[in-house]
Amino acid sequence: MAELVASAFLSSFLQVAFERLASHDFLDYFRRRKMDDGLLIKLHVILLSVDKIVEDAEKRQYRDRRVKLWLDVLKDEVFKAQDLLDDIATEALRQKLHFESQTATGGEVRNFFTGLVNQNQFNKEIESGIQGVLTNLDFLIKQNKILGLRESSSAGIELGVHKSVYKRLPSTRLIDESDIYGRNADKETIGKLLLSQSMGGNRWPMNVIAITGMGGMGKTTLAKLVYEDVKDQFEHRAWVCVSEEFDVYQLTKATLRSLNCPTEKLHDLHSSQLKLKETLMGKKFFLVLDDVWNENCKFWEDFRAPLKYAAPLSKILVTTRHRKVAQVICCTFIHSLKPLEGDDCWNLFAKHAFNNQHHATDPDLEEIGRKIVNRCGGLPLAIKTLGSLLHRKPSLQDWDKILKSVLWELSENDSHIIPSLRLSYHYLPSNLKRCFVYCSIFPKDYNIDKNVLIQLWMADGLIYPTQKNMSLEQAGNEVFNDLESRSFFEPSRNGDDYFIMHDLVNDLAKSVTQEFSVQLEVDQAQLMSTRTRYFSIISEYDGNCEILEKVFECQYLRCFLLLLTGSHCPLYKVDDIMSKLSRFKYMRELSLSGYKSFKNLTEGISNLEHLHYLDLSETSVEKLPDSMCLLINLQTLKLRMCFCLLELPSDFYKLVNLRHLDLDSCGILEMPKYLGKLNQLRTMNQFVVAENGGSNIKEFGALKHVTGSLAITNMKCIKDAADMREADLKAKQLQTLELRYNGVQDYSGYYYSGNEAQHQGQVLEALEPNHNVKDLTVEGYGGTKFPKWLADGSHLVSLNLWFCPNIEILPPLGQLPSLQKLTIAIFDGIKVIGEELYGNGSSMEPFPCLSYLKIAGMEKWEEWDICYEGKSFPCLEELDIRNCSRLKKSLPQHLPRLKTLLIESCENLEAALPKSSCLENLSLRCCRKITEKDMPTWSSSDVLPPLHNLTLDGCPAMESLPQGGMLSSLRRLSISWGSKVIASGRDWGLHELLSLKQLRINDIGDMECFPEEGLLPPNLQSLSLSNCHSWKRINHRGFVHLHSLTSLSLMNCPRLSFEGMPEDGLPPSLSHLSTEYCKLLKERCEKEKGPDWPIIAHIPHIEMEWCRL
Repeated sequence: MAELVASAFLSSFLQVAFERLASHDFLDYFRRRKMDDGLLIKLHVILLSVDKIVEDAEKRQYRDRRVKLWLDVLKDEVFKAQDLLDDIATEALRQKLHFESQTATGGEVRNFFTGLVNQNQFNKEIESGIQGVLTNLDFLIKQNKILGLRESSSAGIELGVHKSVYKRLPSTRLIDESDIYGRNADKETIGKLLLSQSMGGNRWPMNVIAITGMGGMGKTTLAKLVYEDVKDQFEHRAWVCVSEEFDVYQLTKATLRSLNCPTEKLHDLHSSQLKLKETLMGKKFFLVLDDVWNENCKFWEDFRAPLKYAAPLSKILVTTRHRKVAQVICCTFIHSLKPLEGDDCWNLFAKHAFNNQHHATDPDLEEIGRKIVNRCGGLPLAIKTLGSLLHRKPSLQDWDKILKSVLWELSENDSHIIPSLRLSYHYLPSNLKRCFVYCSIFPKDYNIDKNVLIQLWMADGLIYPTQKNMSLEQAGNEVFNDLESRSFFEPSRNGDDYFIMHDLVNDLAKSVTQEFSVQLEVDQAQLMSTRTRYFSIISEYDGNCEILEKVFECQYLRCFLLLLTGSHCPLYKVDDIMSKLSRFKYMRELSLSGYKSFKNLTEGISNLEHLHYLDLSETSVEKLPDSMCLLINLQTLKLRMCFCLLELPSDFYKLVNLRHLDLDSCGILEMPKYLGKLNQLRTMNQFVVAENGGSNIKEFGALKHVTGSLAITNMKCIKDAADMREADLKAKQLQTLELRYNGVQDYSGYYYSGNEAQHQGQVLEALEPNHNVKDLTVEGYGGTKFPKWLADGSHLVSLNLWFCPNIEILPPLGQLPSLQKLTIAIFDGIKVIGEELYGNGSSMEPFPCLSYLKIAGMEKWEEWDICYEGKSFPCLEELDIRNCSRLKKSLPQHLPRLKTLLIESCENLEAALPKSSCLENLSLRCCRKITEKDMPTWSSSDVLPPLHNLTLDGCPAMESLPQGGMLSSLRRLSISWGSKVIASGRDWGLHELLSLKQLRINDIGDMECFPEEGLLPPNLQSLSLSNCHSWKRINHRGFVHLHSLTSLSLMNCPRLSFEGMPEDGLPPSLSHLSTEYCKLLKERCEKEKGPDWPIIAHIPHIEMEWCRL
């Protein structure tokens, strides 16, 4: 069956050739060069003849291998025809640029023909090439009678495709439960298992639950639902997509990344697992392993080694197609997901087919629709894709044709492709088909960056605007949104611009392209042939050079992508990679991103004259050769995190087709001259102002189309405010703007003289950006005041002001109506924050939308003069104040929506803390003068806050905690260097905190025996004590009532032992004991020998000094 949809791949690429041949530029160029323009006309006609018989070949090739072979040869010839057309287009552009250059410099037009001999040679090669393609295509067409192929009367007409553009709402990462039918019982079952307090007879600390079911059944969707539902019940959560390759090292790092832990310095499995162990130690943890295929028990054992250090009642949820996988990993429960039934199937279909209506307006249409739904086998993915397809085909004839399609009958011949997916692809418009099949280059579960994919589509010539004045990017976005709305893409968990393809959709794309698009994996290496045009390598590939040599034999290769999913680069064994890649004349897309050992981009890069996309991000490239500027077709150049690259070529301005330039975190010191000539640029995320030479900032004014994000760095080198005005940022549709006065992360030299401060003020005033900027950062500004336009940003959502040493008065930021996030850091001139910040008597309530406020590093700030109490900050949810050592008073009191309050290193602060009935997280660190009297209190008539997490670290004046119900919902309590608070625990009701599950205590003072009887709350599950140097003895009576305690962690308690404790002194529920730097305890608890061993022998998981007992 793969072959049936495969030739649709051909017909969609014929459309590309037709669009190219329809261009007047081609005929004009032929005629100017005195070439045989009749060849182009013949090529157009013969391709039309091919198009007429392709549809019949599509239907017959799966039954007749001769037709399949015929189509493969035909596809190869069509690709060759495209390559020849690209040769013509490139040469025409080169000649045009040469002519314009000669005219602009006053040279005589006759100089245009200086390469006439080479031009004649080029003409001959092109004419010969086209003649060869014509001969081959003519021969193939003559075979149609032998093969019995018939011409189609509807060639070039796409069933039910409307010219109007399909409009859709932006996607969201949140699960839309209204789009999920028939899964309430499944959701409830899994949810109960995840929250169960039972270990299910499993002595391993983590219960493993599996969701099994065939592809497209909705396993991942169900896992997403419960992942969100139980998020508050676990201290740490991680989501890891596993897929077919179970690489323990990569999965360990993926787990760490999901926990927001840096992994750049973890270069082997051992270091990665130590880091994961350290992160999870004693924490209640929930891990989702999505799409697991591994049936090797050893791999599973290796992966779970660090997971056992998590707190008991941690959970792992696995989704897999195969029950055997669930059995291998010793699941405590296996939940088999069944197909949807009856009304659930119809309601899901109707939602997508009838715009959320449950019934069609035409009863005949509904009757056919119900028959189609019955053929979907209850698979949600199948139902959704067909519903989306039929939504665009309102006629009864279209629906009936799909119901009776032969594609339904082919499942036995190609069982891994769902018939509904075949149908959805088969009836796509050709422009969507060619863009979809390109995605076969990506491995399963790969996070696809939407913007990168659109740039790749553009580079391959697959995107054409559908309206006047529509950009290629807009057309690509339109195509992507249409494919997403048809369920060919799904939102990823990695961010708003990332998407994935369902495994079955990925299989469909691969079945279409077959040998023409190959990923270098074990199961696909054998598909490589001289016809391969698209090629990618993923990081799991081991760098087998013999296989790569076969790749370098594919002379017509168009695309070479290195798709790293980890730190390992599979090209590490390949010598002189550029000399091999420079052979590919027709290469259009080349990515070596992440190939860290790659340093030299050789002069041979100019051989890739059709190159449209080049990604050298995260490589060690040190220089770009001048010859690179001959790549006149280049549209996208990515140099992100090329730290060793200090300059761009001097002729960089000759890349006239460049549309996207990514210089994020690149090492370049200045922009090359004449940058304003790159008038096709759409995105350029960094402009480095040169101290001497390079492009002046005013060159930016000529870049009329730049949008998106921009960082202007080294702004202190702008010599004239008039240059800044000529840059005309006000006319640029930027959403994110960063203004850095020094180099990246260069915080030196911030104290400017009076003249310098005045000059910087003039430059910033002249800069005034477009009012649509939503995210603004100003860093290292040396002026004494901010410009007026800063307080007029009606659309500004996020504002970051860093390192502005001469500012003494803040602007009226409270009057920004859309501002949601505000950071003010390191303003050495600020002593008082007062009314000026709010708006100096304005009628508008200050900070109406602000949800996050951070004030940090304000070394001279002494007072917050609270204004408009009760009228300001109505939406503030998080307040973060740190490293403000002189701050004494005060803090706003009325913050009705405050959820998180963090105050750190404010040693002189003596102020009442804000009171909020929404407070969930409170952290006080190194606040030496704050006392329990400063803590908010609630009366019996107040709505009590849902305070879940409380951290007190280095607050010596705090002797107690408030009573009155504030702590009634507390789940996690951490007290460091607060021995007085512990000593008074019974007074403030530590023992009454019935919701408390985790307690961490650092230093219990001079107590030798701890805890006293009845001090600890009865429902405690995890207890951690550290740096208790006087502690000698555990009072076992303080543990007898802790029937839920499962984890006990002891660290740096050198005098502690279990001496005098009865053998049953520790709770029988205890399943995890760990100790570090507890010398005496280690000696007395030596396995089978130590005098205290019988006391802990019943605990299943014991680790002492990092050694498992």
